[in-house]
Amino acid sequence: MDRIVVEDVRERSAELVEKLAGVWEASVRATHHFLTEADVVALRPEVYEVLESVAQLAVVREGGAPVAFAGAEGGVLEMLFAAPAARGCGVGKALLAHAVEDWGVHRLDVNEQNPAALGFYEHEGFFVAARSSADGAGRPFPTLHLALATGIRAQMASGEWFEAADLLLEQDRIRARRIMQRFNADATLDDEGRAALLGGLLGALGAGSSMSAGAQVDYGYHVYVGCNCFFNFNCTFLDGAPIVFGDDVWVGPNCTFATALHPMVGRERAVWFDAQDAPHLRERNLPIVVGNDVWIAAGVTVNPGVTIGDGAVIGSGSVVTKDIPANVVAVGNPCRVVRPVTEKDREVWDTGENGEGPLSQGPKANSPG
Repeated sequence: MDRIVVEDVRERSAELVEKLAGVWEASVRATHHFLTEADVVALRPEVYEVLESVAQLAVVREGGAPVAFAGAEGGVLEMLFAAPAARGCGVGKALLAHAVEDWGVHRLDVNEQNPAALGFYEHEGFFVAARSSADGAGRPFPTLHLALATGIRAQMASGEWFEAADLLLEQDRIRARRIMQRFNADATLDDEGRAALLGGLLGALGAGSSMSAGAQVDYGYHVYVGCNCFFNFNCTFLDGAPIVFGDDVWVGPNCTFATALHPMVGRERAVWFDAQDAPHLRERNLPIVVGNDVWIAAGVTVNPGVTIGDGAVIGSGSVVTKDIPANVVAVGNPCRVVRPVTEKDREVWDTGENGEGPLSQGPKANSPG
């Protein structure tokens, strides 16, 4: 290919969508060897739907025919595919550069079983921020969530001190507040609409996961939620760095996950203004990781840099300042391990012949007898 021209699509004819779907199918058959024939057939209608609805769409043509395309929405790269004959010619790099520079893309997802794509995006400045055990629809395709490792957003997530009053970050926070205001206040939204709002804001929202009213985020794009998670009312996510939840996590009401750290000395912590009256504020952030099958009860605060292991239970009102190992009960301020979770904690749920229950088999595990 002599010269690569990236063309923003203004009108999406049925013919163009059909040709782009053909590019997608040829690409995945050549690169996504983990997909079965049934998987490809099942994914095809979803591809048509995204091609028709995604906010931004661009193509590269050769001889008038599309050979590669990219689509994005809300700063997230939703798709980038090239026909096998066009691979290695720079079309993917050109489309990605267009998406980053002209559309403001700074997040994307990659199938873990596609190492070539991961290597490409890492070479272009993206890094793995989080991992989910399934894709966004709950299918068993492990997914890597990537973020762009350049600019002020990368500085914010790096763990180093950065300029928290940066205008771009302020715009990100305003966007997040507007989305969450609608999420929390728009009574016309059904469950599907609420999930769509969250899915467009968060770094990832796995299948079967939901969040109750009153939730707040700083940015949203650093919150990564696995499958079948539930967040009760009024949860807060101060996500200057990634906040990652595994699968099957339950979070009670009024919980806070805070990644932000500020200077200990008041004079260094205060906002100050330069000669041009521009504000300046120092901050740094450390990531929070919550494993699979974790229960975090009501009113818990999780501090910067904390990891909570798989199967842990965090008692109500706890302040988690240090890592919590897997399969333990931990409570208090500061939160401390009090005992392991054992088979004695297991409650047997027996629905009976008529679907009625629960009926515990024998003495309750936590009873004295």
